[in-house]
Amino acid sequence: MGRKFSVRCLEVLAVLLFSVSSTGYAHNGADHQTGGQEAILNSALHWLELSQQPNGGVTNASDISTNRQSTAEALQVFQLLSSSSADKQAALEFLTTGLADLTSEQLSRLLLALAQANQPFDEVKAELLSRQGADGGFGHFAGYDSTALDTSYALIALQAAGSDVLVAGDALQFFSSAQQADGSFPLYEDQASVMVTALATKALKPYLYTHDIADVLRGSVNYLYSARNADGHWGTAWESALALQALIPVTTDVSKYGKAVDFLKASQSPEGDWGQQVYTTSISVAALKMLASIDVPVDPEKAVVAGRLVDASSGASIPSATIDVLGFSNEDVAISSDGSFVISNLGSDSYVVAYSAAGYLGASQSITLQKGQFANVGTIRLAVAPTTVLISGVITESGSGSPVPGVTITSVVGGNTNSTVSGVDGTYQLLSEPGTATLSVQSSDYYPVSATADLQAGTRVSFSPSLQALTEDQPNSSSVSGTVVDSNAQPIENVSISIVGSSSVSLTNEVGSFELTNLDGGNISVAVRKSGFESVNFSLVVPDRTNVDIGYISLKEEAVLPSTSIRGQVVDMVTGLGVPGASISVGSSKTTSDVNGFYQLSDIPVLEFTVSTNASGYLFSNKDVSLAEHTDLNLDINIRKADLGGVNIVQATTEKSVYGAYEPVLITADVENDTALNQGARFYVRVLNSEGKEVESFSGANLPPLDPQSDPEELAHYQEHLEAAIQDFAPGEQRSIKLEQWWNTLVVKPGVYTITVQALDGTTSNFVSESSTTVTVEPTNVLASLDPKASPGYVLLNNQADIELYAEIYNRSNINVNLEFDYLLTDPDGRVITQGHSQLELAPENTNARQVLSVLPYDFDASGEYRLVVENVSGATVSSQSTGIIFVPPSIRLKATQSLSPGEVVPLEGVSVESKIQVEGVDGE
Repeated sequence: MGRKFSVRCLEVLAVLLFSVSSTGYAHNGADHQTGGQEAILNSALHWLELSQQPNGGVTNASDISTNRQSTAEALQVFQLLSSSSADKQAALEFLTTGLADLTSEQLSRLLLALAQANQPFDEVKAELLSRQGADGGFGHFAGYDSTALDTSYALIALQAAGSDVLVAGDALQFFSSAQQADGSFPLYEDQASVMVTALATKALKPYLYTHDIADVLRGSVNYLYSARNADGHWGTAWESALALQALIPVTTDVSKYGKAVDFLKASQSPEGDWGQQVYTTSISVAALKMLASIDVPVDPEKAVVAGRLVDASSGASIPSATIDVLGFSNEDVAISSDGSFVISNLGSDSYVVAYSAAGYLGASQSITLQKGQFANVGTIRLAVAPTTVLISGVITESGSGSPVPGVTITSVVGGNTNSTVSGVDGTYQLLSEPGTATLSVQSSDYYPVSATADLQAGTRVSFSPSLQALTEDQPNSSSVSGTVVDSNAQPIENVSISIVGSSSVSLTNEVGSFELTNLDGGNISVAVRKSGFESVNFSLVVPDRTNVDIGYISLKEEAVLPSTSIRGQVVDMVTGLGVPGASISVGSSKTTSDVNGFYQLSDIPVLEFTVSTNASGYLFSNKDVSLAEHTDLNLDINIRKADLGGVNIVQATTEKSVYGAYEPVLITADVENDTALNQGARFYVRVLNSEGKEVESFSGANLPPLDPQSDPEELAHYQEHLEAAIQDFAPGEQRSIKLEQWWNTLVVKPGVYTITVQALDGTTSNFVSESSTTVTVEPTNVLASLDPKASPGYVLLNNQADIELYAEIYNRSNINVNLEFDYLLTDPDGRVITQGHSQLELAPENTNARQVLSVLPYDFDASGEYRLVVENVSGATVSSQSTGIIFVPPSIRLKATQSLSPGEVVPLEGVSVESKIQVEGVDGE
């Protein structure tokens, strides 16, 4: 069949461009006055009711769509909002004309309307089903090239009619092949379309938990997000409405589309319409109604901001720094010893984060956060104020190394004196003017310490002398000591500590300690270096005849990561338990959570990415991550079960826990209806191996095989079987159901398999619950039969024949079998004609084998049975074994005897003569 486009492109573009001239008529519709969201919906409904024409169509001269499209969308709103003023039957009749003349989109819209109105639709459905092509998609007419637009409309309509089971698998395959690299679906050729992608997403959503379409759905959703403009919506009201209809049911983060909702509401006129267009008004109402009624869980995690705050020159943490989130009332943010911090419980908004510390220039950042977002702002480096000098340190006791509180530290520059007192931990911070300064420490119990230093404006100077008690002798020279540790407070060996401009160098020992001795007092610069760590430089004032213990110097490992890795746990937000088998992906990188829900993804090359999570029985989830620099990130992900209510599978069980190859696994589901209403459900089974890959899936009920090309009568008969497969449950009823269908282990590899029973609502086919159990398939080496045979199996006596001896083997193993056995052929008197030994290797997939044992010529000089037997079998258990036979019949000669009665007759006289012939078999020679 050649490609047929004809008017297709024009008609599709009619959604955007086509307008018709029509004259509306007024009717006495109810004036829908109420407040809030309900007011928006009711005013729009009233406007649509007033737009219905005498011929039943709902149209307006300003419409951007065809009359059929606008009427079909308006009719959905009339059904959705239970309009009492609109003539729904007239609108339905407006959509009904000769079926063969309708395009697939028009047929789909008519089928949807009939199904929603509970009116017969078999003829329409049959015509639509005939439009499905060999690739699984639907074209404009039968035989036309399949398009994502027609396939979307067809699948949505067949879902509403409960008739999508037969076509869904092939249609989903078409969607997978039609999706473009950016996740979009094209309007025609390769032009990405928000409209078509939104419709495809809407059509795909019901199969998220029953078919392997998570990647396809994730791609279309991500494309819709990426197609938003700077204001957070999709440009026009009608595109935004279609995108919202697609996204509201599939995301757990309402902030993803909040701005689009605001835009849509703001686009409504005071009269209730959107741009005087029936089409746009109808789909906008449908989107807002969906928003008002659907249960969309909000991710329980607030946004989180993390980072590291350090001194710009030394890289050291800053004591007494302050982090303030302007406009957000929060407790003080704790800053760890290495300067790292975390700000939690932030909502979806724009914030200014301010960083400040005495003696430093302040810094700030503007951050826009989404709900559930993790934003890493990187390393914030504060510089000392350019007009001052920041002197800081810790005062310790020389002998014990204990902090010395309450001592006075003074800086004198020219005629200006600045002083402070050490705290309980011996630390202090002092602001001073630049210039030549005299620094001193005074205490009544210790020798006074003083030093001269040249203080440069805009720098930070470390002054941390160790005080010596008055009862001890002072040293003859000065020294500098300390300990170098990593970010985990573990000592680092062989770190180089040097004084810039001198030959004084020391290496840290096995506990990270060092000491620079024989130093003169004064201002020095110290460099700390080790391969694999970030270098640290700082200025230090050394008093005369004093040991300066500068305490711990923390080195941070160099950021050698060219990429980011994330790890964490996927958690059920209700139970708090880990979710096994969840699919976690970032771009093309994917992984699966282990039995406790833990996961890890490495080599993420970008700083802004989305972590997508999908688990059977849970709502699809996206979490945006923004990083300022590559890092190893811990990220737990909370997801919520897709509990759409009603039938609950309490547990799934099998009759035993261990099976061999080719064994039927019978499955029982314990089910309860936890509602006060009658509920119906169909049951389906998925079998996954230990790697999480599906090896089998099937209906719990015994459904007859069906050719997708079946005629309407056969399809209708199959639909009856589907309806008969629904199990009905009374309110509160609990029942164990033995599924009619079972899983046969056949030749699956030995291992542990997860059997999941899923319940789908009998009316909507929505997934409602599931339960899993595991079984072990043990290694099995069994032959169903081992039958020796000979060809030919029949030979005449005293004839020579070329005899082929062989064995027919029926293998029922799930592991490789190394089979060995002996064979012998005997004559009718039991004498051995030939014998031998045979061996062969059988793989599990070699279910039937024919092994040639011997080929030989033989003179058959005795009649009777020649027997071929197999003995001494090893390598497998044989369930059935037979004996091969060559039959040679005996040689027989026939002897005939003839007699006549009477023996004599009279010539020419008519008489009767009886002739007898007797045949007798006698032994031949």
